[in-house]
Amino acid sequence: MLPDVVIIGDSHSSALLAGCEAHGLSAEVARFSGNLWHAGKLMFHGQHGIWPRGLPALQAQILAIRDRLGGRSLVSRDIPVIASLGYHMGRFVPMFGLNGHLTDADAFAADQTALYGSQALVQAYVVENRSYHLRLAQRMARHCQMVLVVPPRLQAGSNYDRFSAVLSDRMLAAGVTLFDPASELFTDSAGVPPSHVAEDGAHGNDLYGSEVIGRMLARQLIAKRAV
Repeated sequence: MLPDVVIIGDSHSSALLAGCEAHGLSAEVARFSGNLWHAGKLMFHGQHGIWPRGLPALQAQILAIRDRLGGRSLVSRDIPVIASLGYHMGRFVPMFGLNGHLTDADAFAADQTALYGSQALVQAYVVENRSYHLRLAQRMARHCQMVLVVPPRLQAGSNYDRFSAVLSDRMLAAGVTLFDPASELFTDSAGVPPSHVAEDGAHGNDLYGSEVIGRMLARQLIAKRAV
């Protein structure tokens, strides 16, 4: 029997899987390090859906999932995909701020030592670092019913916020369906509340995942497979 969803992504997939389990959704998971996504080691593949470049152990993982899916690609019309990929902000946003660049105008005005990172500069930086991932997400979205979940907002008002927002706009323009917990669940300007943050401080916890999946079900972005 096919699963309700396939989750494809990075470490944020753990909370999404916990959310699926909490709501009784069956899921297959293809989870890879954000470092691999950032480095472009994961590519779209016409036969497999997603394929790791030159990584035999991970290729075997994909083939095992395909076997459980009856030979189907991980990215197919038969099974909805929940994706958590393409953002991986920790891999490039800190480098932007090494010399004190701030993208928030109020924060810049309050810090006499800061440099201002304009919207045009942020746009160019996102294009330079994420064009590959935009194309990947776009190709996946053309071959399946996919919802890309934006990572949790954990540093409200930071450079991370601005870069994430710009990338989200680019994803939407590329035709990718997004679910952004920041706007869907947490309207507080402080971002995700501590009760929903994992112990590592970098991810959402099981409660966060449950609320994300619950809202996606309510919005009919995903659904339990009909018997």
